[in-house]
Amino acid sequence: MMKRKIFWWLLMFLLLVSLVWLASNNQGYVLIVRSPYRVQISFNFLLILFVLSFFGLHYCLRFMHFLRRLPASRRSKKESLRLKAGNAALLEGMHALAEGDFDKAEASAKLAQELIQNSDLEKLIRTLAAEKVKTRRVV
Repeated sequence: MMKRKIFWWLLMFLLLVSLVWLASNNQGYVLIVRSPYRVQISFNFLLILFVLSFFGLHYCLRFMHFLRRLPASRRSKKESLRLKAGNAALLEGMHALAEGDFDKAEASAKLAQELIQNSDLEKLIRTLAAEKVKTRRVV
């Protein structure tokens, strides 16, 4: 991994040195004629304009892609937080069930069912309700 980084740094450095050397030895110019106008600019300046316009277009398109995906990523984040809260409620209900507190377990399971929206949790809630009825009859 380290060799690869060193290789790329050396390659970029050599590319930069060769680019500076070519630009310093370049005396060319570009003449753009559009009647009645004539524009004469340095070839190096034209290269810089091309590179900057490429990067500008690239980052503009990336920003547009980010803006297009923003609603979906926000929905995904909200969904993730909702599932996390549902899992926490379910875990709390399991702890309450292990402690024998059926009322708290049922309330936590209902909250988790609202948050997670899973049909298996309905079965768990019905089982908890039946277990609560059994324990109240016994006591």
